[in-house]
Amino acid sequence: MGTHGNRIYGSFGENGRRTSKRSKGSSSLNLRSTLLFVVLGLTGFGLCMGYGMRLSHRDGIVVQVDHETVAGTSSSSSSSSSSLLGGDTVLTVEAPVQSCVGLTFHDGMHSGKQVCRTQECAGVVYVRYVDVSTFACSSDPSLLQNPCDISKCPNVGQPPPLAPPPLPGRGGPSSSGSPLLYPKVPLSLLVPLNKSTPLPVVPETPTRNHLKPNTQSTILGGGEPQKAGFTAVKRASTFAENKKLWGPKGQKLMESQAWPTHAFWENLILGQGMDTDSAITVLPYIVQATQEGLVIAYPSVASSASQSMNAFDLDAEGIRFEALTKTYRSIVGYSELGVDIAWSFNDGHPDNSEQEIVSSTSLVQGDPYVTMNIGAQAGFRLSSEQTMILVSRGDNKKGTEPQACDPNAKKRISTVTGSVFDVYLSQSDHTYRLYTFPGTTITCPYPKDVNHTKTTLTANGFEGTVRLALHNNCTTGLGKHCFLPSGLPSPMPTSPEFQNYLDAQSHVQLKGGHVSWAASSSSPSMEVSLQYEYTQIQPSKTTSPPPMILLLPHQVSAGALDHGERIPGSHRSMIGPQIPIVGSEIRMTLPMPDNIWGDQRPLKDIKVVQEGLDHDKDYDLMYQWKKGVGDPYNAGKLNARIGRLALIANQLNETEVTESFLDKLEEYQGLWLSGKSPNPLVYDEDMGGVVSCGCNFDSCEGKCTPHCANGGKDQTKNCPTLGPGAFSAGFDFGNGYYNDHHFHYGYHLYATAVLARFRPKFIEKYKQAISLLVRDVANPNAGDKHFPMFRHMDFYIGHSWAGGVYRSFANGRNQESTSEAVNCWYAIALLGDATGDKALYEVGMTLLAMEVHGAQTYWQNINGTSHYDPVFADNGVTGILWSNLAQFQTWFGLFTWAVNGIQMLPFTPISEYLIQPAWVKQQIKGFTKACSESAPCKSDGWSPLVCMALAMIDQDQALKCTRALPKSSFSDQTAEGNGNSLTNTLHFIMSRP
Repeated sequence: MGTHGNRIYGSFGENGRRTSKRSKGSSSLNLRSTLLFVVLGLTGFGLCMGYGMRLSHRDGIVVQVDHETVAGTSSSSSSSSSSLLGGDTVLTVEAPVQSCVGLTFHDGMHSGKQVCRTQECAGVVYVRYVDVSTFACSSDPSLLQNPCDISKCPNVGQPPPLAPPPLPGRGGPSSSGSPLLYPKVPLSLLVPLNKSTPLPVVPETPTRNHLKPNTQSTILGGGEPQKAGFTAVKRASTFAENKKLWGPKGQKLMESQAWPTHAFWENLILGQGMDTDSAITVLPYIVQATQEGLVIAYPSVASSASQSMNAFDLDAEGIRFEALTKTYRSIVGYSELGVDIAWSFNDGHPDNSEQEIVSSTSLVQGDPYVTMNIGAQAGFRLSSEQTMILVSRGDNKKGTEPQACDPNAKKRISTVTGSVFDVYLSQSDHTYRLYTFPGTTITCPYPKDVNHTKTTLTANGFEGTVRLALHNNCTTGLGKHCFLPSGLPSPMPTSPEFQNYLDAQSHVQLKGGHVSWAASSSSPSMEVSLQYEYTQIQPSKTTSPPPMILLLPHQVSAGALDHGERIPGSHRSMIGPQIPIVGSEIRMTLPMPDNIWGDQRPLKDIKVVQEGLDHDKDYDLMYQWKKGVGDPYNAGKLNARIGRLALIANQLNETEVTESFLDKLEEYQGLWLSGKSPNPLVYDEDMGGVVSCGCNFDSCEGKCTPHCANGGKDQTKNCPTLGPGAFSAGFDFGNGYYNDHHFHYGYHLYATAVLARFRPKFIEKYKQAISLLVRDVANPNAGDKHFPMFRHMDFYIGHSWAGGVYRSFANGRNQESTSEAVNCWYAIALLGDATGDKALYEVGMTLLAMEVHGAQTYWQNINGTSHYDPVFADNGVTGILWSNLAQFQTWFGLFTWAVNGIQMLPFTPISEYLIQPAWVKQQIKGFTKACSESAPCKSDGWSPLVCMALAMIDQDQALKCTRALPKSSFSDQTAEGNGNSLTNTLHFIMSRP
């Protein structure tokens, strides 16, 4: 929210940088099978993989585990399946064993280590194995009789906090103090032997009625920015450095298009563009695009009471995926769902943009594969700081050992041939499936230095398509994904069905996608469809199977599972599980609100609202705001305040008061739309957008008329918002760097919608300028060269991004105030309704429905329904959500009242559609208490938000709360009170159903 600090300066987001530390806490497992001896590493593998293991040998220890129970399919207990997924491996022993004394953990290398903890339940001590550098636990077999059912124990899902140790090879414990070089992993963990499972038959995509958006809008079809009277300006010279990050081919692309400032892949063209801080989140992966190729990591989830995050370390854990020749990176295309990157022989100069492409990729949201297309017989390599074991998958019908690049093997081989491989990363415990089209031979050199784990796999002369897909994040049961608190999704359950679908769909490649929308003909709702574009790497003569795509929680709850074939298993992230389906679209049905103007419902007590209007009827702005000497964010809030007063006065049949407010609003809003404000709105020719020029405010310490002292008569010749560095990036809350445009302009558009309802001539006069503001934040036309398409909305993620283009953050994109985003889309819908512009109305309603659904899923964390780790979800609310981090805080502080309030303001009739009563009921006690104990909450105008929130569940108490507030709570000189009024507060309370 722009009024409370420059979110671009936020250091708060950086306390959750990529890390290899694991999340605290653990969950319990119920091993109800009969154990002769338990090798916990292998048992953990069985639990996470979903495989039952009959008999294995390792270091002379015999392991036998009941197949069906470990696989989680025992018919004796339906609850055991869920308890078998994830968490610590638990060994149950009867009392008298009361501690770890006498229990020795070993793996043949670390004998004598005693790293365990115990928890007693019903007379049984549960010994939790937590040392990832060890594999086995031995004890007196007599102590392993009659294990207790741990699922019946109280509080078993909330054991004492435990921070698992570091990864082996990255500072983990060992007997010698040196990193563990080659963890011994049986090949059977990577490739089940003597088993050939046929690939599933995937049906063709059924023919569906594609949604056809209505784009016949008189406002959305606006023309040139100069026709609106907005001066065209250029950015600072440093912009040229940012433009270079597009690469030589990308710079050609951008000559005819506006810059997409809030795309999920924005980090590629910010900051350095290619360092680890410039990585992008392409769920389920984190991807860095360098000059040579890609670096891929699969994040773990780490949480605390203050934050939950996708934790990753690209340097230590990533797989480098690149061609075998020196290249130069370019952004060569993008869609609403993906970005296309190419690497050429080019030296980086734009004049050489036609050089031959060596490799390319399409990074698409919801794609379980990462794909590289290799040309010019350039070959490819996979490398990692971790030890990689490569196994070629064959049919193994005769039970022969598969070919493997395995540093543990007694007889090492130098090459492996095939078209499908398993790539196991020892330290992170991940297994990827590698597909090559066509098949190839991979060279696997081994490091000579025994203390060096880095591995490089090379395919010389290869030309074709290479694909990577994670199919197990918990291969042996020892990785950090296997140590997570109760309540999180389980480690990726790579059932045979999931692996088989990965194989079956491996030749269907996602290329991107587009978004369509339409009002439902059968219910008051909007239908939104993400339609994927895909191609077959090896076309089939008989079928055209659809791709595999991953659904997020908000998509599942909006009915997306009805439009694809559900596949067993899931990926996971901090915001919840990602459910795989086979299908070509993600279609969601999202409810639409009614009573959008707020005057169609009778007031409970008109006299109460009249009291407020009697207090506010003569309200007017301070001099500098009347004259446009200020920032567009606060100016918009003040104008929207007047617009709200005009609507309420009209509902009360106060015609004279209504007209007075409309006269003022027409003058003040007209000044901003004319482009002649002292802080004028201008058109940024370099990036394509409407930005404020900025105002160096000066009142001569009260001795002269407030004015903008930018220098010279033409303020646009020296726009402080467009200069280089943090000073300019902080001006007008980052408006010049595209921070929070939907927050800022949403208030202006609300004020404009009110004028459109009562004074249509105003709309005719400023039609071109209104078009620019709408298109800046919500342009639905891909062919509009002046503005990017849907600047803020991320249709796959399900909500907007607010952070602009000042710099890249390792945590990615971010948004704080969902309610202010909702306010913008609401204003656009109102404007469409007031002008009879159906296309504009549906654009506003589509964005409104998406934002509300996203906010209710990822910000309003109602107990029992949140997809976050419970230790974070217990806060009940998310303050700032990044691509890789959810925080309980705001950009202007850690206050509980601020974190709650920022997700509610401004209160308008649409608030009842956004704010769930169950959420208010959960949060109101803490919100009220925090505000009552905070002087800034009361003095800065936040306390009325408490009363209005209370009205969602108790109208009488809300009125009592409001009457107890001082009138200063509604002062337009306060940070929050300036956008609200006593009249609006009382109207919201009295209009509750």
